[in-house]
Amino acid sequence: MSMGSMRRVILRTGALIVLAFLAGAWLAVAQDDGPGQAEFNQGVEFYEQGQLEQARNAFQAALEVRPDDATVLTWLGLVSLKLGDTQAAIAQLERAIELDPDYRVSYNNLGNAYLKVGDLAKAQAMYEKALELDPEYFDAQYNLANVYARQQQYEQAFNAYNRALELRPDDFDAHRYFGHALRRAGEIEKAIREFEAARAIRPDDPTVLTTLGTLYAKSGKPEAAIDAYQAALEADPDLAAAHVGLGLALYNSGEYQQAIEHWQNAAELDETSFPARYNLGLAYAALDDYEQAAEAYRQALALRPNDANTLNNLGWALYEQDQAEQAAEYFRQAIAANPKLRVAHLNLALALEKAGKKDEALAQWRKATEQFPQMAAAHVGLANLHYERGEFDAALSGYLRTLQLDPENLEAHNNAGLIYLRQNNLTEAVVHFRAALKANPNYVPALNNLGVALEKQGEIESALEHYRKAVSIQPDYVPARRNVERLERRLGQQTETQNG
Repeated sequence: MSMGSMRRVILRTGALIVLAFLAGAWLAVAQDDGPGQAEFNQGVEFYEQGQLEQARNAFQAALEVRPDDATVLTWLGLVSLKLGDTQAAIAQLERAIELDPDYRVSYNNLGNAYLKVGDLAKAQAMYEKALELDPEYFDAQYNLANVYARQQQYEQAFNAYNRALELRPDDFDAHRYFGHALRRAGEIEKAIREFEAARAIRPDDPTVLTTLGTLYAKSGKPEAAIDAYQAALEADPDLAAAHVGLGLALYNSGEYQQAIEHWQNAAELDETSFPARYNLGLAYAALDDYEQAAEAYRQALALRPNDANTLNNLGWALYEQDQAEQAAEYFRQAIAANPKLRVAHLNLALALEKAGKKDEALAQWRKATEQFPQMAAAHVGLANLHYERGEFDAALSGYLRTLQLDPENLEAHNNAGLIYLRQNNLTEAVVHFRAALKANPNYVPALNNLGVALEKQGEIESALEHYRKAVSIQPDYVPARRNVERLERRLGQQTETQNG
């Protein structure tokens, strides 16, 4: 007879985060001849050359000559914003609008300035005003879509992106940020469509390819994800995010060693990459290399000391190395970091059991069932410890509670059957063993234990059939092998007696 395994599966999650940054759209404006024209033209030249300080000086010189020129103020506001002097940009652009309330560019650029200080309502109002002046103004339409997306007003954002793309179908950023908005709204397939459109415009853009990899992975297309990540690395072999993503796709495909190689590359390229180190721990654990897994988790904790999942997984890596007391300490830290991390509560109880601290373990199992009354794993864990301590009534109560929450729980059915078998309640024992086998016809402990119950009921041939099936599935399962040998010997003796 066997109670079955009590080992728990730990939470192992890895994620890629792709950040999107809004980009402003700017429009160059020509000037008439007159005073300050040379300074203005020089400012434009400096701006186009990326010499922003010199551009600002030139536009300020032009403004001294033409203090009420809305165009000069608009350009000066643009340069101030580019230089990070946002308040100056706002003042300059507001003054430009006072002087020329029909100049669409001033409203668009002022919207960008408000966006930079986080005033989304004012930014939206400025873009809308620019579009009132010119409904075909792509830059304002695109920026308005981004503001809607930032406010999670996705329907309005989608409409604005579609309108922007009607005006400029091949705009790379419009497709890209439309894709980001769709991704955040959970529209993964549509997001893929937009990023593929961006890819068609710039086939070798590594950030687009990396994002496509993430989206294909989320949509359950691992091969497409791997292809996209590999294309990203062909474009930029040193892109840590692509290595992290490719590693995750390979990990999810069971290619743990290849995943390790890419996560090691990511860790070397980006010493601040938490996902690279955390995921390395997952891959080493998948290969049962718990010593290396523990080291990877420690490196991840150096970056995020209070990450509950990492603390939990480091605890499990130590548990697997028979360092139960150290494991328990990390499980406690995981619970302190996130009291709602259920798996850490279960793992702490298991570690205390393994460390021989049975009373503490019992208290922890009880605490877990009280804190998470609907969690079947906590109830079956508590029942298992009661069973081990010979407290069969309490154990049976725990197994039955487990089955209320999880009617197909193999462990609870099997172990409840064992208790009924001890009580010689063969009918209930058979019911539970059969229920376990309905959930999993190849569950060896229940096959063996059902054989025992049937044998006690006098159904010898049926019992032998179940013993034999258990052995055929798991030839080294000793209880079933012994039962087969014993029952075959008994039947052979009976045949000899009858023949004699």
